[in-house]
Amino acid sequence: MKQIPIFGFVLLCLSTIPGIAGIPSSSLPDRHEDYSHAYYLFLAGVPKGCEDCYVPLLITKEPLERLTNTKGNAACVLIITYERDSIWHDDGFVSVLPGDIEAGPRTVRLNARKYRYQEISSREVLKLLQNPMGTIPISRPILQNATSPGPSLQELISAFKQRN
Repeated sequence: MKQIPIFGFVLLCLSTIPGIAGIPSSSLPDRHEDYSHAYYLFLAGVPKGCEDCYVPLLITKEPLERLTNTKGNAACVLIITYERDSIWHDDGFVSVLPGDIEAGPRTVRLNARKYRYQEISSREVLKLLQNPMGTIPISRPILQNATSPGPSLQELISAFKQRN
């Protein structure tokens, strides 16, 4: 049996504590809650390099417009796609404040950038989640964010299948 060094074990344990992971425990959802809304985010400003190639997918429990009326942060799942074809990086949970969303112009501020958002169908989300390697022949890391991991791809697939 392979032993884990004590430092590695402590680091692993600490990374699973919500406060240490960067999101307050009160805003972390139960992993089994259903996510039913997904939005592609399109940069509203000038892109840096090939930034437009990496299209964020924001997955929420409630419509973004409804989140503007809430009092607290919403823990959403952020997945970075490559050209909406494949999963490039799984950022896990991100916190969205009600003030970050402007329903009229359909914009959201995330990670100090402003994006236009477009809701996509469950079918389109499932196509991406069930085929994370996509069809464009490039190397894709599909790295899980260890800081604040969100639901697994299987949990998200299950949630969107229930919506269909």
